Amino acid sequence: MGGSRNRMKTLAPDAPDVTVRNCEDVVRLLAESINQVRKGQLDPRVANAVGYLANVLIRALEQGEVEARLAALEAALAAPRPARQEVAP
Repeated sequence: MGGSRNRMKTLAPDAPDVTVRNCEDVVRLLAESINQVRKGQLDPRVANAVGYLANVLIRALEQGEVEARLAALEAALAAPRPARQEVAP
């Protein structure tokens, strides 16, 4: 058998790529990976790598959101403000 028992179970090379653009996509990917591990279709070491990379991706997505919000706030602060009109008593 010479190590064939220790072969990692990975997805087929022709398996479709997964598009991950937001946290919902990450949740979907992790749920699919969990089910594949449970069914013996995916090696837990591969699923562990997927989980780690998903965590890195979520942090990058969150960082992108923070940067976009900060840019919007900076633009709002830099925009000229209308002159205030004083109200006579």
